[in-house]
Amino acid sequence: MKVIYTGRHVEVSDALRASAQEGLDKMQAYLDDIIDVHVIFSVEKFRHMAEITLKTRTADFVASAESPDMYQSLAQALDKLETQAHKHAGKRQTGLSVKVHEALATEREA
Repeated sequence: MKVIYTGRHVEVSDALRASAQEGLDKMQAYLDDIIDVHVIFSVEKFRHMAEITLKTRTADFVASAESPDMYQSLAQALDKLETQAHKHAGKRQTGLSVKVHEALATEREA
């Protein structure tokens, strides 16, 4: 997994990178085929924003959050991303199980 960190009007510190990497490692539980991730940190006056774009072979996920604290924005964006990944993983499994059940039903009829 290739991770790119970008800071817009903010210096991306090692602690911020470590916090983001820790959250992205949790995504491996839901998505095993992550190609690359782009994490953008930006500051506009008192607004701290975090945007995460995660690309896999089957889908792209984008999550962004805004708050007065950068770490809080990052945590919110990671939560949104985790929700999307969990939902996508459920859809993949559901679709597969439906096809398997249909195949078993056609075999039983024959």
